[in-house]
Amino acid sequence: MGQALLKSRSANPAADAVWMAETVMQYSPATDSEALKLLRTSFPDCPLSLRVAALNLLMRNNRRTAALPR
Repeated sequence: MGQALLKSRSANPAADAVWMAETVMQYSPATDSEALKLLRTSFPDCPLSLRVAALNLLMRNNRRTAALPR
C-alpha cells in the first residue's frame, strides 16, 4: 500500500478518483462500508471529497454490474 499513500497522481481529480477506485477494487471489498474504510486507510492524505468521488464510482460500477443479465 505504499503507493496508495501518495497524495495525488495527477492534476485531474476525476482521474485520481478512478485510480483510487481501481486500487481499492484490488482488495475486493464486500460492502460499500468496507470500500470506504479501505479508501480512508489507503488514502489518508486525500481530501474527503476525493474519497467520496471514488466511493461513488465504486457504487455506480457495482450497481451496473448487478443489473447485468446473467
